[in-house]
Amino acid sequence: MVLGVDTAVRLTAQKARQIRSEGYEFVGRYLVPEVGSLKYKALSRGEAEAITAAGLRLLTVWETTAERAKGGAGSGAQDGSRALKCARDIAMPTSGIIYFAVDFGAQSADMDAIEAYLKAARENTGEYGTGVYGPYNVIEEMAKRKACKAFWQCVGWSYGQKSPYRNVYQSQWGKIVAGVGVDINECEDLDAAGIWDYEEENMTGEQIYRKLNEYLASQPAPDWAREELEEAVTMGITDGTRPMELVPRYQAAIMAKRAVEKAKA
Repeated sequence: MVLGVDTAVRLTAQKARQIRSEGYEFVGRYLVPEVGSLKYKALSRGEAEAITAAGLRLLTVWETTAERAKGGAGSGAQDGSRALKCARDIAMPTSGIIYFAVDFGAQSADMDAIEAYLKAARENTGEYGTGVYGPYNVIEEMAKRKACKAFWQCVGWSYGQKSPYRNVYQSQWGKIVAGVGVDINECEDLDAAGIWDYEEENMTGEQIYRKLNEYLASQPAPDWAREELEEAVTMGITDGTRPMELVPRYQAAIMAKRAVEKAKA
């Protein structure tokens, strides 16, 4: 099970790194325009890059008002078009899913409007798949009606029930992580949930370097190099904090200089 957070607070690169260091692997943020009352919580391209550079992935949700889905197809078509523009503005990869929020205690009488809202939104999100954020009964009903591709269940108005259709489960509200107010989320399959980071063609050099290091750090040192690595750590040539690591030229030069100095000592 992978843990993540969601927040209405814009994250700095430092905050993103702190969240990652506490063991979380993704962040939920609002995919809305940077205008009016939405500006304070909108995800920008710069913030998205900082979050993914910190080793986190992104879960993106559209929400302007809690009961917007009651507006049915008309509201859904408008919101789908606006969400599409936001996704393209931040160069969100097409593997990402745009979730649309149903952030209230919906009743049976609301389900037709919610279905119409979600289906109209999907017709206007172009290359992006769509999902719904909402309580247990909304997740259950929209999954059965095939109104969208993915499902993010909130703990509110769910009364302890967990839908088997959920891709993401918002299990706890009102927590503090890295000094930021967040909700805690659980996910078993980040790809199926459309939780994304920048794909290689959109990545900066720093992001590519980080991804390579993450992969290499997960690999054990080969047997034929283990003795040399241990000796290099003992001599203080390298700290050996990772089993393997991508070494840039400047770091290789420092290690070579240390080795020469140790040999002369």
